[in-house]
Amino acid sequence: VALVAALEGLEVIICEKSQQVGGTGATSAGTLWIPGNTQSKMAGYEDSATDAAKYLDSFIGDDEDKIRRRVYLEEGPKVIDYLMERTDVKFNPCGKHPDYRNNIVGAAVEGRAILPKQFNGRKLGQDFVRVRPPIDEFMLFGGMMIGKDDIARLTKRYESVTNFAYSASIFLRFLIDRLWYKRGTRLTMGNALVARLFYSLRKQKVPVLFGAPVTELVNEESGVIGVV
Repeated sequence: VALVAALEGLEVIICEKSQQVGGTGATSAGTLWIPGNTQSKMAGYEDSATDAAKYLDSFIGDDEDKIRRRVYLEEGPKVIDYLMERTDVKFNPCGKHPDYRNNIVGAAVEGRAILPKQFNGRKLGQDFVRVRPPIDEFMLFGGMMIGKDDIARLTKRYESVTNFAYSASIFLRFLIDRLWYKRGTRLTMGNALVARLFYSLRKQKVPVLFGAPVTELVNEESGVIGVV
């Protein structure tokens, strides 16, 4: 929200109660469920908002949130395209990523999920430490992040020269990173998404106040005019 507000010309400041950005987003897999997204269509995966609507209706039922679901399906791909065009927040199609309830009407096996592109944490300089680390299960050797696309080549690193060279390059980069950082700077999944958002905010010169929890809203008759 802050990033889009800044892009649209508003004066923005972020008050972060902790000393890092990210929250649970930084520790998640970072997969977004956006039916009909442009990135999957360009990769050749077929999907439609109509089928996704059937899936949600089957899953959730017909309730008062049905209109909101339709807005989400219609506007979701546009939001991603907006970010892709105007910021450093970038996504790749996830390929085969079945809907969790794949035994109901409208479920899909592929085309609806997207993943953040890898991000080079070195671009953040000293502010790299502001990005909340991922959970231990998303890292090897205590700090080297791996993504979905890495797994096959890492587990089959001795089966081809290409796989071995790829695995060796990732590990070598991690060793170099550890000379300067507490963990690897090759970020994937939710950590990459948070870092890309943070990097984009910095490019828009949006100030982020760390250790600054909001304790009170300042109200007038017109509404909220400030915070303490």
